[in-house]
Amino acid sequence: MANFKWARYWLLTSLLVLSLPSLGRADECSNMLDAFNAAVDAGRDADAQLLVDKIATNSICGRMQAPVQRRLAAFRLRAAQDLMARGRPSQEYEKLLEEADHPEVLWQAAATLAEVRFGERRFAQAAAGFDRAIETVKNETLTPMAPSKFEIQELIDRAAQSRLLAANSGTADKGAMFVATVSDQRDGKLGGVYSPSVRGIVLHALPLPITFDYDESELTTIGEQAARELLRAIQEQNPSKVIVVGHTDVRGGAEHNMKLSNERAQVVAAFLRQNGAKMPIEAAGVGANEPLHIADSAGLTQDDIYALNRRVEWRRE
Repeated sequence: MANFKWARYWLLTSLLVLSLPSLGRADECSNMLDAFNAAVDAGRDADAQLLVDKIATNSICGRMQAPVQRRLAAFRLRAAQDLMARGRPSQEYEKLLEEADHPEVLWQAAATLAEVRFGERRFAQAAAGFDRAIETVKNETLTPMAPSKFEIQELIDRAAQSRLLAANSGTADKGAMFVATVSDQRDGKLGGVYSPSVRGIVLHALPLPITFDYDESELTTIGEQAARELLRAIQEQNPSKVIVVGHTDVRGGAEHNMKLSNERAQVVAAFLRQNGAKMPIEAAGVGANEPLHIADSAGLTQDDIYALNRRVEWRRE
């Protein structure tokens, strides 16, 4: 059964009974809002969607677009959650989750759909979904009440894990691929896992999908794409110093792994310098001595664990 940890009951309940503020004495607007609430309360999804579309284009009601979208998304997420709790196959609730996530107004919808994709080993789609959830959390208009520090950290961790697994040919569902991080809609800079902070939470060690040829320190095509994205992030954020740390999995001797991880970190540092990074860059390898902390390893194979541990990290001070 897919994990629906993000769809917390108390939060969904508060959204399902959302009280829409008064917009004055505009009868047309009041009537549409009343009809929308009645449609949601009665479970008439299609009628509620039609009213959301009308409200969005109404000159008076238009400013209520996001709240009504959130309430309808919460209704759909709760319906999917009920099916998931009953152990129903994903075909019965996936469309509901997609519809809940579509307006990108409810972080739990994006995260729950991403978790389903992760469980289905559709890691590229999972990574994009977790990035959407992070961006929605950052938007205080859409998410007035910030999730807990634990929830934000887990979103970031899961997004990074999804990108790492998508980048590895032995674990990805459709062959290895680079998953580009989303841009922040406010300033166009890299957002998602690369966000400098998410509601005050900073990821101090960001695992990156910088991959190398087997047992070598030469970047793969995907590895170079990921390194270029790291370059963009540090140029946008302009830290005083950059630290990159290489890691390996546990296979191979300790001395070999330490040497290989250091060589790989040095290759990434050299790539950054050669392509315009001006700040001091430190590089080091730790071999297999610091395995990635994986809070939820359900459904992961041993090869997945190897891939997650075989990484380069950007460490922020």
